[in-house]
Amino acid sequence: MKKNIVPILLLGLLGAVPGAAQNKLAINGYFSFQAIRGGGGLPSTAWSLGNVWGGLIFSGEPAKGVTFALEPTFAPGESIDLTQAWAGLAINEGMAIKAGLFLVPFGKYNLARRPYETPWVSDPYPIGFSFPVNWREVGLAAQASISGFNVALFVGNGLAEGENPASGQQFRDNNRNKAWGGRVGLALGSSLEVGGSYYRGKADANNSRSIKMLGADLTWLTENLKAGGEYVRAEIENPSPFGKGVSEGWFGEVQIRYGNWIPAISYQHQRTDDPFHGPGFAGPDVPGSGLSLDGTRWAFGAAYKIGANILLKLEYDRERERGESAWRSAVRVQAALYF
Repeated sequence: MKKNIVPILLLGLLGAVPGAAQNKLAINGYFSFQAIRGGGGLPSTAWSLGNVWGGLIFSGEPAKGVTFALEPTFAPGESIDLTQAWAGLAINEGMAIKAGLFLVPFGKYNLARRPYETPWVSDPYPIGFSFPVNWREVGLAAQASISGFNVALFVGNGLAEGENPASGQQFRDNNRNKAWGGRVGLALGSSLEVGGSYYRGKADANNSRSIKMLGADLTWLTENLKAGGEYVRAEIENPSPFGKGVSEGWFGEVQIRYGNWIPAISYQHQRTDDPFHGPGFAGPDVPGSGLSLDGTRWAFGAAYKIGANILLKLEYDRERERGESAWRSAVRVQAALYF
């Protein structure tokens, strides 16, 4: 997070807390840590402890129709980051607007990937491949829900170009262009929702080359079953003589609630082809060595709820790149606490 924007957001939002304390103020938090065997180049029998992550969520309504959310996050060895820092207006029960730092409404997973919100330990493809993990935006956002029709729109700084599609997160605008996008969802009955997402913005400092994204998602949700998935296709214009870069991926999943247990299975695929970016990229005058990825992953998981506040997870992943004969495996164990 850029240091020059953090004090402004913190002072503006924390200034609303004293009034909210007399009206509606909620303070929640979460914490997680995990152990990994076989991931990140480790030997298949070696365990690594880490990925400690925690956060606090301050939210409230200091005056009628005035809302805010502030979510600082913490990790050992890193400076304090922010997932949310916005103030907004609730126009009525189904419509609201907000300004500040917010999670981008592109698909559904990006809005609900905190450790206590999902039975998975690792993010599925294409999260972290076609767009950044924990993708956030500084700007304006609006949402409305009318009779099963849900719309979320935003405008803001947009993504910058980086070594790969997932490295474009920024908190100050690198050009004059304002990116825009959002998601439209439609509930088809009480259990099924389908959605489509779109994003468009300029990626380079010269304000000349664009990034476009299309997304689709589907969710079937009942009391004991959740099934669905998401698809993303991202394209970035590259300077001549390089062709455009393309990154696309999707995942499908099934989760079953059986008492306190949530067994789950997911199949995921991602592909990235980009002749201009990649390792060594340092701007439009220093192209990288290119990107060529085509991977598949199976994920098998089980989560166990202890009361309403603790979630213990076990996940086994098998993945490989196209053309490889051997699968790479990893076991992940995570404990997540919500309060």
